[in-house]
Amino acid sequence: MKIMPRNLFGLIAGASAGLLLLWPGHDLRGAESVPADATARSRDQESRRDMVERGLQYLIGIQKDGALGESRPKAVTSLFLLACLSSGHQLDDPVYGPAMQAAADWLLKNSPQSFLGGTDEPNEDHALAALACLELAGTDRNHGRNLALYKKARAALGFSLQAQDKSSRADYGGGWRPDDKTHTNDRVLSTWFLLELRGAEIRDESVPKSAVERAVEFIGASQKIDPDAKPEERGGFSVDAAGLPVRTVTGAGLYAVAVFGNDRAADKVRLAKSWLQTHPPGWYGPHFYPGQFFAVRGLAQARTTAADDPFGPYFKKLVRILRERQDADGSFPFPPGHGQPVLAMGRGYSTALAILILNVDRGFLPLDG
Repeated sequence: MKIMPRNLFGLIAGASAGLLLLWPGHDLRGAESVPADATARSRDQESRRDMVERGLQYLIGIQKDGALGESRPKAVTSLFLLACLSSGHQLDDPVYGPAMQAAADWLLKNSPQSFLGGTDEPNEDHALAALACLELAGTDRNHGRNLALYKKARAALGFSLQAQDKSSRADYGGGWRPDDKTHTNDRVLSTWFLLELRGAEIRDESVPKSAVERAVEFIGASQKIDPDAKPEERGGFSVDAAGLPVRTVTGAGLYAVAVFGNDRAADKVRLAKSWLQTHPPGWYGPHFYPGQFFAVRGLAQARTTAADDPFGPYFKKLVRILRERQDADGSFPFPPGHGQPVLAMGRGYSTALAILILNVDRGFLPLDG
């Protein structure tokens, strides 16, 4: 029997008693949802699973001393762990478990403080590493590592809440900035932090309501909702309030308002879905992989039973794009238009995000529920 403490303090008590530690209510084993029409979808699911397994094998092959990534190993290693978890593999998995354990140990060893980030994109690395620790905690039969992951996840949450912009300025208050030298907040980065806050909320950790509300307000401030907006822009989100809509921010914005929005968010969700529906996925950069990561998650969180709901067609086209471009070694390349900082991270980054995209509807990650 798995004993599931309600929060970290219950976890620590359980640890002292030598119990198997799991975060409340989130044993991921067997969590994959059953499709409504299993016969019609079975071939597509098998194809996607084959793509995912080939991608995971590639990632294991490039792992060195537990870490992945030619640059920004904190980010790439964290995404590898999330990709494994989203595929239904845990730390005790006979095939992927050893590589996951090595990655988790590397992440813990190289994150001695509450700040988990690296040097190039420190706050994004922190958010990804914190999210990985949150999703890992409760999946390990090694009590020592499990407890270390809990403690690290909670310490990282404290740092994240402290780092949020507390100013009252509507143009950027409530968000997060990439680093201490940057004076403007970033909407996509802020959505990575919102994912961390959502993971903490799922596990009954204390997350101030005001922190979530202010973050969603900041992200949503760039959506083009004015009835007089150009038809091709209406519903989309831009990098800043005055800019043109882009997919990455629109996907992130849709996710934010669909998951955290209040009762008045229905129109914003509808408009963002419509923008993505009229801007189907294509093989071009920049930010192809994070853009599609958020786009499919936003559409998945906001999908309905309506026949014209855009999630199905959008996701089907995206899967086809990825299937056509996956290389023989299992990796996923970058499309044209990416800058050198992203390319320098290597195919570990693109492949891990591709796997997370392909697994959006499998239900293994609690944050995808």
